[in-house]
Amino acid sequence: EPYLHLIERYCESLQPGEVGELPTGDTMVGHDSFEIALLAAGAAVSASERARVDAPALAVTRPPGHHAEPARGMGFCLLNNAALAAAHARANNGSVLIVDFDYHHGNGTQAWAEEALARPGAPLGFISTHAYPAYPGTGAFDESQVANNGFVIDIPLAHSTNTEDFVAVWSTLLPATTRRIKPATIVVSAGFDFLAGDPIAGLPIDISAVDALCGLIGQAGAEAGAGIALVLEGGYSLENLKASGEALARSFGSGSAQTHVPAARAPADKRLAAMTAETLRSLR
Repeated sequence: EPYLHLIERYCESLQPGEVGELPTGDTMVGHDSFEIALLAAGAAVSASERARVDAPALAVTRPPGHHAEPARGMGFCLLNNAALAAAHARANNGSVLIVDFDYHHGNGTQAWAEEALARPGAPLGFISTHAYPAYPGTGAFDESQVANNGFVIDIPLAHSTNTEDFVAVWSTLLPATTRRIKPATIVVSAGFDFLAGDPIAGLPIDISAVDALCGLIGQAGAEAGAGIALVLEGGYSLENLKASGEALARSFGSGSAQTHVPAARAPADKRLAAMTAETLRSLR
């Protein structure tokens, strides 16, 4: 609560057109940033309410949110849209699985998930792939933890990770995490800055990976009977965002055709294969 008051007061203190850094550091804001962040967070919560098994909901929002921790903003993030959506869904519908494939580690979402798992509540899982090392410097594999009521799973990706290995990780771990949590809601931190060509991030991964992710997430939702709420995170190439939006529409839009679901297989990269195998063991 003190952090929310801090953002509101600081943004109100700025003149229209003026830009400043939040006193908590690492986040630039303007006069209207607090109100805009509330709208983005509200859109994510609304997506979690509207999500149905046969009709996923997409919150197309800025600013993104997954770096925002419970008491501070980070990166471009003021409020953690995905965490707020997950908390709302968990309180009202039951178990939640959070899927984060953004280029950067969702440190804020993980911080919230760790706090939530320490308290009673419905099962909760958080799984993230992300470039490592990269901003914000968190998300090492040894941060992963599996508890009775859920888990935090971090799969750090080398900057050389290719499309095939990226898809292999998700094709293996998403079904396993879904079976473990049996989610009523799947909240997706949909950051498309992992794609090749992103001007501030990007791995050597092509757009076909988005189709694969859509197929896997759709299959997970169908098998669990879970509503799917997608919340936009990073992604700074307009070309990649357009192509990713088209992939989402092919998979989840009205009258969409069934997307191909890639078969589970181990990554070719030995380091990734070892992390994937160890994660599978911990989930059993």
